[in-house]
Amino acid sequence: MLINWFTVFAQIVNFLILIYLLKRFLFGPILRAMAEREKKMADALDRAETAEREAREKFRGLEEEKAAFDREREALMIRARKEVEEWREEAVQKGRNEIERLHRAWVADMSRNQQAFLDGLKQRMVAQLMHMGEKVLRDLADQGLNRQVLQVFLEKVSDKTDMLRTHAAKGEILVQSGIPFEEDDEETLRAGLSRQFGGKTNIRVESVPKLGFGIQLLAGDRKTAWHLADYLQDLETEIFQNIFMDAESKA
Repeated sequence: MLINWFTVFAQIVNFLILIYLLKRFLFGPILRAMAEREKKMADALDRAETAEREAREKFRGLEEEKAAFDREREALMIRARKEVEEWREEAVQKGRNEIERLHRAWVADMSRNQQAFLDGLKQRMVAQLMHMGEKVLRDLADQGLNRQVLQVFLEKVSDKTDMLRTHAAKGEILVQSGIPFEEDDEETLRAGLSRQFGGKTNIRVESVPKLGFGIQLLAGDRKTAWHLADYLQDLETEIFQNIFMDAESKA
C-alpha cells in the first residue's frame, strides 16, 4: 500500500541527469553554431561598410580633382561618379543578400535543432512517466485491485471463448499469473472459467512472477492474456499522438 519513495526519487534524479546531459551536449553545439553565424554576419557587414567607405573616399578624391579639370575632365568625373555609385550599390546589395542568406540558414538550422531536441525530450518525458506509473501501480496493488484485474481478465476470456473452447477440450486449461491471488480469488477464477468452458474442471493455476502485473490463459496451442504493460503502451502511444498533433497544429 506504500509508495516506494526511493524509487520515485531515483527516477526524478535520472530525469534531472538527462536534462543536464541534454543541456551540455546539445545546447553547447547550438550556441557555438549561433556564435559562428553571428560572426559571419558581422564580417559581411564589415565588408559592406569597408566597401562603402572606400567608395566614399574615392568619391571625395574625385571631387577634389574636379576644380582642376576642364569640361573634358568634368565629363570624366561625372562618368566616374556614376561608376562608383553603381559599384557601391552593387557591393551593398551583395552584402545585404549575404546577410539575408546567412540569417535564413541560421533560422532554419536553429528550428531543426530545436524541434529535434523537443521531440526527444517529449519522448523521454513520456517514457519516464509511463515507467513511474507502472511502479506506482505495482506498489499500490492490493486485493481489491487484484479482483478487478481478475474480472477484466474473465471478460477478456469470455470474448474469445468460442475460439478457445475447441482447444480447451483437448486437455487442461493452464492459467499463469504474475499477480498474487488469495485463495478466494483463485476459486472465483476457476469457477468463472468453468462456467465459460461448459463445466470443465481440469483447470490449473500457477504463479509466474516473471509475468509481472499480468495474467494469461493457455488452452492447447492458443493463448489469451492481459497485462498492465499493454495498457501503458496504448496510453504512451496516445500521448505521443496528442503531443505531435498539437505540435503540428501550432507549426
